[in-house]
Amino acid sequence: MLTRDAVLDFDLIAALRAAVPVPLVLHGSSGVADGDLRTAIARGMTKINIATHLNKAFTHAVRSYLLAHPDAVDTRPYIGAGRDAVAAEVTRLMGVLGPARIAR
Repeated sequence: MLTRDAVLDFDLIAALRAAVPVPLVLHGSSGVADGDLRTAIARGMTKINIATHLNKAFTHAVRSYLLAHPDAVDTRPYIGAGRDAVAAEVTRLMGVLGPARIAR
């Protein structure tokens, strides 16, 4: 998902958390806004998958580097720009997704 406007059913997440003794995983969460991710965790999600979101950050950084350096042929600088962008976004998301209390 390329936008972050997905809608989650928080009541259903809480009901599932109460009904099953297994960790809940949110697949496709790249389309979910930061605040809704925090709410999903508070309602019982224990694993949040964000690969597409991180792939977008990586790709954007690589594209930006290549646009700014059209003659670049060495992969290390633009791969490094992508890696740095992912590291920065993971750090930001750790603050968003950080310690949350799960309602039981």
